Amino acid sequence: MNTIHLIQQAYKDFQNGNAGHAELSLKNILKSQPENFDALHILGVICAATGKKNEAMQLFGQALALDGKNVSLHYKLARVQFESGQFEAALGAYEKIIALGYIKPEILLAKAVALINLQHHREALDCIDQALSKWPDYADGWSHKGSILYQLGQFEDALHCFEQALSLQPATADSWYKKGLALDKLARYTDALASLDRAIALVPKSAAYWLDRAVILHKLERYAESLSDNETGLALAPDNAEAWGDHGLTLSRMKRHQQALASYQRALSLRDEYADVLSNQSLSQLVLGQFESGWQSYEYRWKKGNADFRRHTEIPLWLGQPAISGKRILLWSEQGLGDTIQFCRYAALVAALGAEVVLEVDPALKTIAQTMGDFKVIAIGERYAPVDYQTPLMSLPLVFKTDLTSIPASPSYFKADSEKQESWRKRQDFANGKLKIGLVCSGNAGNTNDHRRSAPLQEFAPLLQLDGADFFLLQTDMRDADQLFCQRTPQLKLVANDISDFDDTAAIIANLDLVISVDTSVAHLSGALGVPVWILLPWVPDWRWLLDREDSPWYPSARLFRQNRAGDWQGVMERVTSALNDF
Repeated sequence: MNTIHLIQQAYKDFQNGNAGHAELSLKNILKSQPENFDALHILGVICAATGKKNEAMQLFGQALALDGKNVSLHYKLARVQFESGQFEAALGAYEKIIALGYIKPEILLAKAVALINLQHHREALDCIDQALSKWPDYADGWSHKGSILYQLGQFEDALHCFEQALSLQPATADSWYKKGLALDKLARYTDALASLDRAIALVPKSAAYWLDRAVILHKLERYAESLSDNETGLALAPDNAEAWGDHGLTLSRMKRHQQALASYQRALSLRDEYADVLSNQSLSQLVLGQFESGWQSYEYRWKKGNADFRRHTEIPLWLGQPAISGKRILLWSEQGLGDTIQFCRYAALVAALGAEVVLEVDPALKTIAQTMGDFKVIAIGERYAPVDYQTPLMSLPLVFKTDLTSIPASPSYFKADSEKQESWRKRQDFANGKLKIGLVCSGNAGNTNDHRRSAPLQEFAPLLQLDGADFFLLQTDMRDADQLFCQRTPQLKLVANDISDFDDTAAIIANLDLVISVDTSVAHLSGALGVPVWILLPWVPDWRWLLDREDSPWYPSARLFRQNRAGDWQGVMERVTSALNDF
């Protein structure tokens, strides 16, 4: 049998599943004919198909040395190089093909994909535009262009490309999927769901489609549906750590925290030190009162994907060791104003260890925080003398091993300015013997949880019918609907003009018999002043308020009123009205 027939037989053996025999036959030929182009070529194909990529690239290179204008061989080499992660080499191979005059849309697209993997997105766009200018009906080109624009954050343009691709090939599941992702980024969640539905109808066994549909449903707060889709996706991809993390997060939004912890553990068994999951896990641990493990997990808040900026990293971090006596330490605020008010109480504990404390807070809190103790308080951005250590405030419970029985909860730790307190009192009619009650219906609109924790001022209307009380609105910022409510509710007294910082708010609160507030910084301020405060909580509360209790171990003067179901402020106000009659 001549050499040509031997090579043909070897290829038939490979096609019939006998790759080993084919490989042996071709290697025997190459021993005597090391420059046999066909043997090198076919053996390279077999090696590429059987995972021997380095050997395949070597064989293709030897063959190309014999026939450098063979476009098919250049393409096969480029594919193996790309699959091996050698994107620069693959790019060179595609450019060689184009230089040989073989300019086809699939080659330009392959070159673009290589450029994408080299993070040369603009060059990749130019390459795809070159293809689309000549072949405007090339659906894959439009889809890939959309993918690049998506990666560049140009979601509107990406959406247009996916729609163009779908107009050419409407039965392409991946384009429907990518369109859904672009719509998700544009916060068009209902439209995104519709696109994901089309993708799933075409390819119902894609884990990614179900899992991303679950994410969109989660954003729409359709948690039961989200959980169901997530579990469908997990059945198809049970080792997806991110999906288990999402599963836990959705369970936590359904107030099923113990089950959420089990899902987080599944995620962590698949991806060690998974910061996003550990951070979310901490919130479930803390709301369940599992403080020892919760504070430890809470440190991962600095490592999660959307972590806040961590200031003062140039200063050594102190988390309880070494001994701090005789040292200067900067304790600095993080997250919201309420968080600072809640956790600045720990400054006194650090000072009691013999440290010289510098407490850094938001400028609006500087004056009131100075009433806590004999240590320096500065506003963020102010200069301070060199310190030995720094600690973010919300790491101090970990330092002091705080549990439910050891929370430093004195009746009060802030003091209102007596002159401001008296000045404000004199301007009010306090001689009528009525209760003086402060109200807060909303907090910072930029808080991601604001739509759950804030309530329309209209919801407080039943309280205002109480004859034996005067009501004061203790907030400077109001939503449009709340302003309209104030205009037609003259019995609600506005004090915004009297407030420039928290020191002013504290002086007003100190004159009141009671504050009724949603979960905002004013609620924390009232608790820190020791003034009776009734805090109105959403069905799934922030971790600090724990679960199923009417008191707070953080604030002895606080009483908690919880929603019995999501969004039910009416039921809360009915209970508050009843409690006011007994106050």
